[in-house]
Amino acid sequence: MRRTNEEKGLLAKLASGVLDGAVGNEKIYGDYKNVYCGKYIKDGEPVSYREGESSRLFNGDENECIPGKREETHYETGDQKLEFLQKYGWMTDDPDVKAYSAKFKPTKK
Repeated sequence: MRRTNEEKGLLAKLASGVLDGAVGNEKIYGDYKNVYCGKYIKDGEPVSYREGESSRLFNGDENECIPGKREETHYETGDQKLEFLQKYGWMTDDPDVKAYSAKFKPTKK
């Protein structure tokens, strides 16, 4: 797929590690048990995750902490990375990424 110079620049910025860190805030969903959802960029790869709440179990001697189930979605290809920036780029601190994401914001009817 052909990419614009802006998209090539954003992918280069992503690969250099300049955009690494949390994207937005972690959200908590659920009534009975909490589910934690969030997004981050690590080593130039965007990741979206959902993690269940941890629980405790008494095994006869002491309490054991059982971590919640964690599901991660990795955005590995260039097209997937650009899709991530289009969708969630407005939550970053970088002005170039915010401007790119604003181009794909849905319009009101």
